[in-house]
Amino acid sequence: MSNDPVILKSNKYGLTLQLDATIPFEDLVRAVCKKFAQSADFFGETEMILETQGRELTAEEGMVIIQAIELNSKIKIILIHENNELKDTRMLGQIDKFYSDEIFENAKIIRGSVMKNDSITSDSSLVILGDVKSKASVQAKGNIIVLGSLEGAAYAGYPDNTGCYIATGLLDSNNIQIGTVNGTIRIQEKWSFRVHKKEIEPMGVSVWNRELLAEPLSSGLLRRIKN
Repeated sequence: MSNDPVILKSNKYGLTLQLDATIPFEDLVRAVCKKFAQSADFFGETEMILETQGRELTAEEGMVIIQAIELNSKIKIILIHENNELKDTRMLGQIDKFYSDEIFENAKIIRGSVMKNDSITSDSSLVILGDVKSKASVQAKGNIIVLGSLEGAAYAGYPDNTGCYIATGLLDSNNIQIGTVNGTIRIQEKWSFRVHKKEIEPMGVSVWNRELLAEPLSSGLLRRIKN
């Protein structure tokens, strides 16, 4: 019997992942990353239907596995075969589009950076096409998106909506609040999606278990948040 926690097999649908049911999920994800990084040249650029066996996965864990595959290869998972059902992962793109359309339709957009000592507020969401400099502050009743670096203060979900998020190209601030939650920001390092992880990645901050949690946007944060 193989000791490999991830075994790849072909099937009539596309590709089957035989997953070890005994190791911690974090270790399994790392094994998936490594397996597909090593096999990237073999598979090339293609679309596949994925089936998993050997381990029961939650919906969130299934999404993590898909992320691990797509970030370490040129494979696009278009369907996942689970419990004798084919689930269309292309709908995930529609979810992302919904968030994008909703944000830009209703948001206040700042076309540039928010400079030192400046203060910006919005009755909806807030999109900043630049940086939020140190000693500047931004506040929104909805979400806050900073395309550049966030160095100043940011308050999303004002005054008490903890279901909002803050997303930024570079998180360099400890002065963050979402709804009624502030304080120390915990960095989510539970899963490593890439074998070769980027040192700087766009980050999202949300509320989880009454604390601020930051994680790379590539982890699928925006898909999991529902306002």
